[in-house]
Amino acid sequence: MKKYIYKLSILFLAVAMVGCSNLDDELEEINIDKKNPSEVPGEPLFTNGARDMFDLLLETNVNRNVFRLYSQYWAQTTYPDESQYNQVTRNIPDNMWRILYRNTLKDITGAREIISQQETVTASEEAVKNNKLAVITIVETFAYATLVDIFGNVPFTDALDVSNPSPSYDDAATIYSTIMSNLDAAITAINQAEAGFADQDPIYDGDMAMWYKMANSLKLRMALRLADVNASTAQTMAEQAAANVISANSENFTIAYTNSSPNTHPLWVDLVQSGRNDFVPSNVLVDVMNGINDPRRAVYFTLFEGAYSGGIYGSANAASGFSQIGDFFKEPDLPGTLLSYAEVEFLLAEAAARGYSVGGTVESHYEAGIRASMDEYGISTVDADAYLLEADVAYATAAGDWKQKIGTQKWLAMYNLPFEGWTTWRLLDFTGIFQAPEGLTLGDIPVRFIYPIEEATLNGAQYDAAASAIGGDLKSTKLFWDVN
Repeated sequence: MKKYIYKLSILFLAVAMVGCSNLDDELEEINIDKKNPSEVPGEPLFTNGARDMFDLLLETNVNRNVFRLYSQYWAQTTYPDESQYNQVTRNIPDNMWRILYRNTLKDITGAREIISQQETVTASEEAVKNNKLAVITIVETFAYATLVDIFGNVPFTDALDVSNPSPSYDDAATIYSTIMSNLDAAITAINQAEAGFADQDPIYDGDMAMWYKMANSLKLRMALRLADVNASTAQTMAEQAAANVISANSENFTIAYTNSSPNTHPLWVDLVQSGRNDFVPSNVLVDVMNGINDPRRAVYFTLFEGAYSGGIYGSANAASGFSQIGDFFKEPDLPGTLLSYAEVEFLLAEAAARGYSVGGTVESHYEAGIRASMDEYGISTVDADAYLLEADVAYATAAGDWKQKIGTQKWLAMYNLPFEGWTTWRLLDFTGIFQAPEGLTLGDIPVRFIYPIEEATLNGAQYDAAASAIGGDLKSTKLFWDVN
C-alpha cells in the first residue's frame, strides 16, 4: 500500500508541474476503446451485413437454417426433429429473424446512413457514392423479401427503430410493393461505368454491371412470386427485367469463400470442421434422380455399395448405411450462391409459360436452366445432352403441365439453393415428389415459419395483431403469394 501511495503522489506532483490539460489528454486517450471503435465506416458495415446474410442462408445449422430439410433434399441421422417440422425446440424462427434484422439489416442501414453523408467533390465520386447506396438497397431488398417469404407480415416501417421496443407488423404484400419500388429506383441509379464498393464488395468486387444484372434477376424472381396474385404487375416487372438478367454461371450472385477460417463456406463448417455426420441425402431426392438417370448424382452424392441410396426422409437414419453428401459440397472455398443462372432460366421458362414477352420459348428456357445447372456442377455437354433426351426430362414428353415440368427440374437444380427449392414447391405446387414423414401428412409440411417466440413474449400486442391478420400463426398458414 505504501508503494502505491508513493507512486500516486509522484503522479500528482507531475500533474502539478505539467498542468491539468495534459492529464485530461492522457485520461481521454486511456478511455478510448481501440478494439471497438465508436465510429465505423459505412463500407465494412455493408460487407459484414451482406456476409452475415449469405452465411445464414447457405449454412445447414439446424438451429437456424432448415431449408435443406424442408426442400426434402437431405434426411437426418440422430436427431430428425427438424425434418418432422419441429420449429420450437431449437427456436429456429427466432434465430433466423434475429440474424436478418440485427446483423444484416441493421448493418446495411447503418452503412447507408454513413455513406449518404459522405461529401463528394467530383461527378465520379458522386456516381460511386450513388452506386454504393444502390447496392445497399439491392441487398436490403433481398433481405426483406426473404423475411416476407419466410414469415409473411413482418416489421418493416418500424423495424429498425431502436427507440421503439414494440414495432408493428406491415402487410406482406405492401412490403413487397415498397421494396420492389426501391429496387427499381436502385436499378435506375446504377452507373455501370463507375465502381461501387470495390474491394469491400465480397460478391462482385464493385462491378456495377454485375450488380445491374443481379438486381434485374432479383426483380424477375419477385415478379414471379406475384404471378398468381397480381398478374399484371408480375408481367410488367418480368418483361422489364428479362433483357438484363444473369446470363452465365460466372455472373451468379455469389460470395467468394476461402480455404482459411473464418472465411470458409458455412457448409464446410457444418459438415467437415464440426466433425459431425448429421445428414445423408434424402430418399425423396435420390429416388427421383435415379429414376431419370440424372448425371448430377455423382456430384450431389457418393455411391453406397455401388448405388445411390438415400436415407428415409423424416426418420433417424444410420449415417453409415446410405450415400453421403458429395465431396463437392465439403470444400471450404465452395462458392456461396444465393441467385443463380439456372434459377433465372427457370424463371424465364415460367414467365414464357404464363404468356409474358421475355424472349425465347418455354422449352428453350427450360433446357437452358437444366444446362446451366449441369455446367454449374461440372457435368459434360455429352451427359447433359443425354439427360435432356430422357423421356421424363424432355419438355415435350415429361409428365404433367408446365408447372409440373418446370417445378420438378427447377427443384432438382436448386439443390444448393435450398430456400428456393422449398419455395419452388410452395409456388408451383408440383406433385408426386414430396413425401410426408411417418405419422404426418403432406399438409403438415410447413409453408412458412411461425413467428419467433420472443415476439409473443416481448411484443405481444403487435404479434397478436399480425397473427390475426395472416389467418393464424401456423406453419400451415399460406403467404399472400401462395394462393394455389
